[in-house]
Amino acid sequence: MTTKKTSIIPLTTLILRDTKRFLRIWTQSLIPPMLTSVLFILIFGYSLGSRISEIEGVSYLNFILPGLLMMGVIMSAYMAASFALFIQKFQRSIEELLVAPIAYWQIIAGTTIAAMLRSFMVGLGILAVSLLLTSITIYNIWILLAFIILISMLFSFAGIATALWAKNFDQMSIFSTFLITPLTYLGGVFYSIKMLPPIWATAAKFNPILYMIDGFRYGFIGVNDIPIVYSFAVVISLTLFFFVLCVWMFKTGYKLRT
Repeated sequence: MTTKKTSIIPLTTLILRDTKRFLRIWTQSLIPPMLTSVLFILIFGYSLGSRISEIEGVSYLNFILPGLLMMGVIMSAYMAASFALFIQKFQRSIEELLVAPIAYWQIIAGTTIAAMLRSFMVGLGILAVSLLLTSITIYNIWILLAFIILISMLFSFAGIATALWAKNFDQMSIFSTFLITPLTYLGGVFYSIKMLPPIWATAAKFNPILYMIDGFRYGFIGVNDIPIVYSFAVVISLTLFFFVLCVWMFKTGYKLRT
């Protein structure tokens, strides 16, 4: 009984440490993604919204809102996990964790849960501001929660894998700048793929972030371009893949014991 209790201490300590870190710099960790989403809502929601009255029977502003909220969640989870772990690696303080009686899964879980907390806070902030600009109704709260939990977890794992792989800060920005950001903007945030020509609509289905945004939008407003089962399958598969990758990288000491 004592062993089970004490085994939780390293995990809770890691969660509290990373949570306190991003709360200390809340003006950098929480406000910028909220501000970016609000600007998108004002610029696209109202400027384009005056020209595009509705999509799939939903106002344009309400249509893009789930995608903008998901953008904030994705980038917050990824940045929180990747930079929290990379800073430890850069300062070589991660070596203290590796020699301490802490399981690999606890390091991964502690970093992931703290990153998820940050992404949830950003998502709630965007949602709160959005309530001042438009009326919001939620179609299915359980699908909504399932997607936001799985996706924040997925990009937390992706951030950990990136931090372990990267050798410097330039490499840290490669995935967010050249992969995550473009795929997010091309993932149906501002449009339905039904509005695209057939060849581009088919090409868009190879973008995994499309399934994340589309599934989250379905839980939010009940509108989707892709069957919800496919969206769940893609998100769960990618989450499991990055989790296994993180465990493998820690167990093998990938770029940690060099």
